[in-house]
Amino acid sequence: MVVPVGCLSFVILFTGLIIGGLFWGFSKITSDNDVTKHAINIINQNPEVQQKLGTKIIKDGMFRGNISIANDTGEANISVPIRGTKGSGIAIIVGEKEFDKWNYEKIIVQIDETGELIQINKVKE
Repeated sequence: MVVPVGCLSFVILFTGLIIGGLFWGFSKITSDNDVTKHAINIINQNPEVQQKLGTKIIKDGMFRGNISIANDTGEANISVPIRGTKGSGIAIIVGEKEFDKWNYEKIIVQIDETGELIQINKVKE
């Protein structure tokens, strides 16, 4: 019995494209969110964090925690790996979004090398 290999190749290719597309979409949704971008912007302006991690602090992986957004309101309770030119750490971000503006209950940076916690005082934009 001869199995048509061309048809099987098409099914495998199609399945791979679907799975790849779903993975790409999920990673895009979970990595590009406005709360993370906004909070890292605030972190980048903090002199104490710049002294420990350096400048140009960026996200260094996917966040852990929960983000819930509906229209112009939402909530976030996440931790995000970050790194700068001198070191790395974790940003702990808790906030609420009202009228399309994020108000932070807390933004804390934990320095990987020392375990030191830096509280960011700029919590309302």
